[in-house]
Amino acid sequence: MDAELVEIYNQVADQVSLEDFEARVAEKVALMAGLCDRRTAAMLVARDLGASEVLTKIGSIRPESGNVAFTGRVLSVSEIREFQRSDGSVGRVANLTLGDETGTVRVALWDETTELIKSGDLKVDQCLKVRGLAKEGYTGTEVSLGRQGNIEEVDLDIQPRAEPYKISEIKRDMGEVNLVAVVVNAGEPREFQRKDGSPGLVRTVLLGDETGKISLTLWNEQAQMHLAEGETIEVINGSSRERYGSVEIQTGGYTLIRKSSQKVNFSEKMTSIADLKTGMLASVSGFVTGLGEVREFQREDGRQGRVANIYISDTSGRVKVALWGDHVQLLPGLDLGHKAVLIDALVKSGWNEELELSCGWRTRITFAPPE
Repeated sequence: MDAELVEIYNQVADQVSLEDFEARVAEKVALMAGLCDRRTAAMLVARDLGASEVLTKIGSIRPESGNVAFTGRVLSVSEIREFQRSDGSVGRVANLTLGDETGTVRVALWDETTELIKSGDLKVDQCLKVRGLAKEGYTGTEVSLGRQGNIEEVDLDIQPRAEPYKISEIKRDMGEVNLVAVVVNAGEPREFQRKDGSPGLVRTVLLGDETGKISLTLWNEQAQMHLAEGETIEVINGSSRERYGSVEIQTGGYTLIRKSSQKVNFSEKMTSIADLKTGMLASVSGFVTGLGEVREFQREDGRQGRVANIYISDTSGRVKVALWGDHVQLLPGLDLGHKAVLIDALVKSGWNEELELSCGWRTRITFAPPE
């Protein structure tokens, strides 16, 4: 049973065993003929057992969670901002950031509910119970306090998480992400054109700690930071997104990036060829045991592309490697027996379901002649 369902079970643990609770959840899913997921079924079972309200931990709130109820301590209160709606009327919006021991979330207050901030009824360090609608916000998951939601002060001593996250703890759609990590690959700023035609800068930096790796996207001035491999940086108030099947950290106007003197342990985890599984983003080392020809093809947008296949082997097996784009330029001078190190290659199912490593823009490759 996953952590979110355990949280729900804990609210009725004095009435039913975990095994019985799981059986009731499975039965509820079957009765609903697949119309509800396990989380919704667990909430329904808890209500059947007399739970008046099932509270969700902040770290478990996702955009698809729908209506949620949770408690948290107020960490920040924004200014009230006025805006003009399409019908010409004036609207008001403000944000609270609430936290518990599992994470933080932004709560959006609209129109008349912003009076709670103006009057001073809502302030930093209060503990609140919130009922609202989870949705995708500009900086990760947020909860909107619409007409159906409400907010009330509660007499609880909620202690929000203070320490930064480890990379393995960062999931998609998290807001207020704090992290201390080492620069594994500093990347390079790249120019792009905004929708209004103005130029912008973007940069992808690869970070690591003892639990894994994650990409960090920097924009404009932050993209011009001087960063070097091996330096430690601190990310404050980032957000997480899922992109191309991987979770990454996004930065915004409220994100602070600064260098740190803290020591972070990171070592690249290498995977043996025999342990590769489809869908993995794996790092592999071995020796070149096969070379193929360069093949040109036309992309869907009409541009020409290039790909070449090689084979590498280690003591556990042999695997095909597809080199795409600029990686093809590594082929001249490459020969059988050269040592190969591939960092962050995607494991895919190729011809006849044979596994292969696809080396795209995120893959780092080094070849070296035998010593």
